[in-house]
Amino acid sequence: MSIPPVSTTPPFNITRASHVRYYVKDLAESLRFYTEILGFVISDQDADVAYLRGIEESCHHSIVLMRTKGEPAAECIGMRVGSEDDLRRAYEYLNANGGTAEFVDRPYQSLSLLTTFAAGAPPIELCSGMPVVPRLLNNFPAQKGGRVLRLDHYQCVVADVPGMFAKCMELGFRPSKYTTHVDTGQILSAFLTRKGNPHDLVLGQAAGPRLHHSSYVVSDLQAIFRAADIAGNLGYGRNVEHGPGRHGPPNGIFIYFRDPDGHRIEFILPPMQFMDPEDLPNTWLSTQSVSLVPWGGGPPQRWREEMTKFAGIEPSGGTLARWTSMG
Repeated sequence: MSIPPVSTTPPFNITRASHVRYYVKDLAESLRFYTEILGFVISDQDADVAYLRGIEESCHHSIVLMRTKGEPAAECIGMRVGSEDDLRRAYEYLNANGGTAEFVDRPYQSLSLLTTFAAGAPPIELCSGMPVVPRLLNNFPAQKGGRVLRLDHYQCVVADVPGMFAKCMELGFRPSKYTTHVDTGQILSAFLTRKGNPHDLVLGQAAGPRLHHSSYVVSDLQAIFRAADIAGNLGYGRNVEHGPGRHGPPNGIFIYFRDPDGHRIEFILPPMQFMDPEDLPNTWLSTQSVSLVPWGGGPPQRWREEMTKFAGIEPSGGTLARWTSMG
């Protein structure tokens, strides 16, 4: 089937996945999980909020943990843009073209814009900059757990994947992979990129919007096993939900963890490049699950059904379960 064309002159310049904001019930327990098991480092914290980053990251944070007395949720996912002028263009464009946009003040961020790209889309915070902090990649005594390196992508489920896919094409995203229904040809999932590897934002078909997982790069298999082993030692062994395993192209090794509030974090090895404009996306039919997970059993049912809600948004428009075992 044909897919929407990619805009080579998008109305504003999104550059990469940037950060995610989670509400958690016990900040101290969450910090123990994220630092001791996964290996994040704390950029700053107070009694109610903590800002974390991977050891390779030089921008201030890629995860924000916010203490709540309510239910755990995600406030938004974040994308970086090229400049503050891009945010102003995004404000005008989205408010005039079926989305929403409002400027927000965030600690440790330059001008930021909380948006939705379209009706039923996840809340996406566009950020124009952050303070630069030291990389800890060569500070070996400071490294713990899985030694997480950097944020790679998010996966969200939405009720209208074809519609969200088309909107993202207007905004300059490129598809590296997508799946279509074997009978109807409808797009069921899409891997979308801005930064030159296969994914910044992954879309799947289900009731939404919901956040399935945020995904972080680690250096090697030893980091994956070390994080899982430490989870077991610290009493979080059952929080290792799925994997290790392999996704299909680009041959990505994965493991999924659930944090103490149920938010899902994926570890992956460094993904392949997907940079050149003539590089074509991989395509699958919905019956070709072996292309997506070429060996091993499928994920547990909770992996397909349980996801993080966005605060104040009730999912709608489909079944709870994702349509397939693709990650």
